[in-house]
Amino acid sequence: MRGRGRRTRPAGTAALAGLVLAGVLLVTGLPSGPGIAVAGSGLRAVGRAAAASPRDATATDGSYAIIDSAGGVMTFGGAGYAGDTLEIPLQKPVVGGAADPAGGYWLVASDGGIFTFGHASFWGSAGSIALNKPVVAMAATPDGGGYWLVASDGGVFTYGDARFFGSTGSIALNKPIVGMAATADGGGYWLVASDGGIFAFGDARFFGSTGSIALNKPVVGMAATADGGGYWLVASDGGIFTFGDARFLGSTGSLVLNQPVVGMAPTPDGGGYWLVARDAGVFTFGDAVFSGSAQSPLHPPLFPQPLSNPIPPVVSIINDVPGPQATHQGGLRVAFAGDSLSLYEGQYVQETSPPYFVDDGAAAGCGFTDGAPSLPWSNPSTPYYSPGACALWASQLQWLVSRFHPDVTVIQTGYWETQNRLYDGTYQSLANQDYSSYIAANLAEAVQIAHSDGGAVILSTSPYFADGTPFDLVTAYNQIVESVASRFPYVSIDDLYAVLDPGGNYASVVDGIQARTSDGVHITQAAVDDLIEPALNQIIANVAGAVYAGDA
Repeated sequence: MRGRGRRTRPAGTAALAGLVLAGVLLVTGLPSGPGIAVAGSGLRAVGRAAAASPRDATATDGSYAIIDSAGGVMTFGGAGYAGDTLEIPLQKPVVGGAADPAGGYWLVASDGGIFTFGHASFWGSAGSIALNKPVVAMAATPDGGGYWLVASDGGVFTYGDARFFGSTGSIALNKPIVGMAATADGGGYWLVASDGGIFAFGDARFFGSTGSIALNKPVVGMAATADGGGYWLVASDGGIFTFGDARFLGSTGSLVLNQPVVGMAPTPDGGGYWLVARDAGVFTFGDAVFSGSAQSPLHPPLFPQPLSNPIPPVVSIINDVPGPQATHQGGLRVAFAGDSLSLYEGQYVQETSPPYFVDDGAAAGCGFTDGAPSLPWSNPSTPYYSPGACALWASQLQWLVSRFHPDVTVIQTGYWETQNRLYDGTYQSLANQDYSSYIAANLAEAVQIAHSDGGAVILSTSPYFADGTPFDLVTAYNQIVESVASRFPYVSIDDLYAVLDPGGNYASVVDGIQARTSDGVHITQAAVDDLIEPALNQIIANVAGAVYAGDA
């Protein structure tokens, strides 16, 4: 085993403003991570060294987190990321969450299991109780000292300083409960059923409902105004119903949605709200600011092939407190991004059970270009048309970072950048200075996006290809890699060229190992196992921790 010619640069820190948002995730077989402890009657997931947000921080009109059924937490607008359950083998899916006003958040699963992150404290769970019906939602007390869980039959479970004011657990409901909201002082709460029926308890006042209205689509959630003087109901088509002092600021009721709306969250002053759809589409109204969406551009129909592991559906959105990103002191997370070489490298590395969790977000047929047609050197007379989603590589990469929150992102591109591509009206290669500068700018943008959550970046050089791609264009691309890496202290180089092209010549067999496939382009499992991964693992160990200082 060897990793010859690999050079690394010391990791540093940097920040990025003005992020491009969205991407793709393929998680398979991730083992349980550290920081999981049995506490009381349920699991307490403290995250991978979850970092608490500043106590004096407050949620803003643009800071929110999107939660999916796997417990993935995607943060936008400076919202603090304090951990997730992606590496926890869940007994049941996550169905919702709540933000701690002091920073951090809770996630709740349908069995009532509670997972806490950041400042959020574990006050108990229903994880060990045989429930009559599944838990569907939760709400936190105003001081974060407790929370309520509600099941679909309206059964209410209280923890910490959350007080029990009543439930519908013994009532024969017309429709199941789908959501809840607490009053401003924590002295009561509302439950809402899918027909919009409202049940008020404690000091929660009844302001009206849609229980007697024939709805186009079922209600899926609710939110209370800041003073508790009213509430909004939201239906799966994004229709909004307002009661009390809740203002109507718009809806998606008249739009044709790709996926149904699954939840809503109000801004701190109640002057606006966000709606989130099952596919992570975000809709803003009033003073709610759009800070990004966690939609994946590589998910069908934008990308023709279905993903081998479907993206978990979104279940909730919360108005999260701005704060630092969690430091990763436990099991490391490594993401792979780029083209098919990166895709296979990530898959092959994952199969070796490496000392870190792997997310393979690369896409075959896509480099970091605009997706314009190319004339491949292997068949220069026939244009190759990349999938339309390839032009959204920046969004794909940001989605990968926003959801997986990697400590290290390994970027391997080069093949599609070295093809003869339509640029500025004519087909150009890296021999053209303008096109070369364009590719360099894209690569620089890619490493900044990859670092936007605080993680280190490893740029791989490109090996030669035996399909007719001119070697001098590969050399030109590798010079771009060197140039871009020198600009950012958090970027290291993995010199794949030196490993697979010993002596500066293309080689299908290296040190007796079949390193390249018959197409002259792709790498083999054996190449990753014996030539690439050992040194790559050392680079990852060297740069992970040092860069991820906990503040993106």
